[in-house]
Amino acid sequence: MLEIKNLNVVTGNFHLRDINLAVAEGECHAVIGPSGSGKSTLLHAVLGVLPAQNGHIQLGGKDITRLPIEQRGLGYVPQGLGLFSHLTVRENLAYSARARHMAASDFQPLINQLVEATGIGSLLDRKPETLSGGERQRVGIVRALASQPKVVLLDEPFTALNESLRRELWWLMRALQQERGLTVMLVTHDLSEAYFLSQTISVLLEGRIIQQGDKATVYGRPVAGDVARFLGIETLLPGRVVDVNDGLATVEVGTTRIVALAISAESKEVFVSIRGEDVTLQNHDTTATSARNRLVARIVAIHAGSPLMQVELDAGFPLTALITRPSFHELELQVGSTVIALVKAPSINLIPRRPGEKYS
Repeated sequence: MLEIKNLNVVTGNFHLRDINLAVAEGECHAVIGPSGSGKSTLLHAVLGVLPAQNGHIQLGGKDITRLPIEQRGLGYVPQGLGLFSHLTVRENLAYSARARHMAASDFQPLINQLVEATGIGSLLDRKPETLSGGERQRVGIVRALASQPKVVLLDEPFTALNESLRRELWWLMRALQQERGLTVMLVTHDLSEAYFLSQTISVLLEGRIIQQGDKATVYGRPVAGDVARFLGIETLLPGRVVDVNDGLATVEVGTTRIVALAISAESKEVFVSIRGEDVTLQNHDTTATSARNRLVARIVAIHAGSPLMQVELDAGFPLTALITRPSFHELELQVGSTVIALVKAPSINLIPRRPGEKYS
């Protein structure tokens, strides 16, 4: 549906380089990255606010790279929403469709459906300044969908809202996307938001896409140390591969050796990446496990989180486990006590490390 090919964009001193990205029809694709990575620059190039230095943007097979904004067939929900203060909600909703010279009979039935789905019927005759943040957000979503765009662009639209309201609107957006088969491109720095709403993900760092694919693969197996750091992987340490046998690598990390799935790269120097939820704790040893890594570890710190408890361990290297509160209380964990940390080989991701590359 939406294809971006070899796109380069320059704005000020910032350069978006060689962007290749595809959003399939009916899919939500999230572009994630820290502030300043180029997410909004990419979105503005797709929208037509910023010109492409070179490369192509195609929508449904049609090249839209040089088309004006109003001819691109895109819906847009910006971070600041941009509702017109002098118009009522009703007039705001119809604005984009009317700007594209659509007849009321073509867009009003859809607006009526969206108004009902989002519960903003009582707001139609009010002005934007009288609305709460959540109400304005719902109006912005309906306005973006009212002109029946081929692709909807979301530019961190929920950032300014409190946590409970943000999650409420995530559910609403996901329901609309799935029920109506919307094609969506979302840019956000919020990992939870991207994981909840999207099916596929691109990681954008310093103007380049470093990794992209289905969300489970990107989150579980980052291909670079910078990606793992941005994704907040709890354990990320330098290691050295000392042996490879039958598809399994023995890796020296800290004062301990662990077993992980081998990688095809020749490099012996790696980052060892382990998500906290992939670490299981036991308060006594047992043989009834398929985990190849059974590490005797001492608890050095415990942090209460929501919804998981974070347990910091010394397993010959710093290791973090995330466990549920019932498991935490059942194990009676305390700082200073010894536990067995179980980690399956497939849960340990090895990332080739460049010479001199730092890990913190």
